[in-house]
Amino acid sequence: MKRSFFAVLLLGSAMPAFAQESQDAPPSPVIFPQLELVDAAPVEAETPDAPQAAPALSPMGPDEAFERAQLAFATGDYQAALLFGDTAAAARNAEASTLVGLIHKDGLDDGQPDAYAAALAFRRAAEQEEPIALYELGLMAIAAQGGLAPVSARGYFSRAARAGHIPAMVEYAVILRESALPDDQEDALVWAERAALQGSSEGMYQYARLLDGWVHGPMDVTAALAWYQRAADEQHAEAAFEAALILAARDDLAAALPLMRLSAEAGYPPGEGQYGLWLYSGLAGEPDLAAASDWMRRGAEGGDAESQFLYAVVIGRGDGVESDYEEAYFWLLHAAHDSAGAPVGNADRDRFQAVLEGDLPPEVLARVRERYEATR
Repeated sequence: MKRSFFAVLLLGSAMPAFAQESQDAPPSPVIFPQLELVDAAPVEAETPDAPQAAPALSPMGPDEAFERAQLAFATGDYQAALLFGDTAAAARNAEASTLVGLIHKDGLDDGQPDAYAAALAFRRAAEQEEPIALYELGLMAIAAQGGLAPVSARGYFSRAARAGHIPAMVEYAVILRESALPDDQEDALVWAERAALQGSSEGMYQYARLLDGWVHGPMDVTAALAWYQRAADEQHAEAAFEAALILAARDDLAAALPLMRLSAEAGYPPGEGQYGLWLYSGLAGEPDLAAASDWMRRGAEGGDAESQFLYAVVIGRGDGVESDYEEAYFWLLHAAHDSAGAPVGNADRDRFQAVLEGDLPPEVLARVRERYEATR
């Protein structure tokens, strides 16, 4: 979640003066201005039992309500944050509306996310071009949440990007990258570069992708590598993976290996499987079959089709792990599709699958297929 704009404002004292008084202390005396009375009858003193008027408290203004909402949000009191946030939002405080939207989006107040309430709050803030609200609306539109349609995401990201929201610049560039319009394609490079230059590691990665293999880009692998490496310096796992592949293709394994390891240790499934392959083949030194099979397993369980195929191979051969044809067949079935469900063409996988289907009994094949369907 993006909450960084909710700074806790401590103005001298965290609470107004009237709230600091102990509830057990007597009320402050009400002091009236001294009046000069002409020809007036003497005023009798009030008896001790006469009721005293309570001092009137001024109503809370929207600025104070928002300050209290931020303080409650920062300390985890989300119900109070929602109460004070609603008060400030009713007075057209755009940041307060965004705060309310974030609480509803993740159900922070009651554990029940409410996409429609979140979208309503974000829309109120978006009327004043509040960038975080616009960005959140774009994310919700992509996911078709809160009654928003994916087609509206582009407009929200565009407005947020123009308001200076860096993650929105990245999302806007990604959307423009898929456009068939030449002007959009040019703008994709502009917005991705703008985010990259402002220190966004995701912006660096996306800009490198546009420079690298994008059909409408400059196809400048050297420039792309520089940006992949800058993003990897910020621990960006996908960028480290791409930089490692480029460097390995240039036979610079000394530079490639730590980047691939970074990608794997960050939990990026393709990086896990590829790092396992490098350990298996000896690119990282002496082959380590046990470690290689373990990294391949991690990538396979993470949904990477290439890792699933590699893991099936080492299981079938018993390299670094006990040989198990049934388990190998299970991972071969997974390797037939990528994480998005698209078919993966791999002649080696097809041949290995045909061998196992010829060796395993029909009842075993049926059991594995049933397990695969339950887990795909």
